[in-house]
Amino acid sequence: MTKVMIVDDDRALTVALSVRLKAEGFDVRTSHSAHDAVARVLHEKPDVILLDVDMPSYTGPEFHQFLQLTERARGIPVVYMTGHDTEGNRRTAVEQGAATFLTKPFEIPHLLSVLREAVRRSPCRGVDTVPAADAIVVG
Repeated sequence: MTKVMIVDDDRALTVALSVRLKAEGFDVRTSHSAHDAVARVLHEKPDVILLDVDMPSYTGPEFHQFLQLTERARGIPVVYMTGHDTEGNRRTAVEQGAATFLTKPFEIPHLLSVLREAVRRSPCRGVDTVPAADAIVVG
């Protein structure tokens, strides 16, 4: 079962996504801040992270940068999502090594496809240390 961690400060969105992803067979974990997600990611080692770009305290890209510097979390595929689709946000996602970039709102079938593809492209799924995901941008 694919383990996905949703990191987003919008509690209603994390609940809705969690319900839908669980119905599709994903093992879902949620966190409402990047700060709280750090320990959980290191302990639970999700297969993929669905990460909001704009959050208080630590932004999604700051959190992702930390993950890239941490051997245990390096290379976990990260799918960025935001309600603010700007060239700057897309550029940051690619520079950080995001697996994909989604603009809210998005269709659930598209999200499912993106998550499965991010995990599929991760060559060391289930290994303690995995290499960085290839960057692809979905329009």
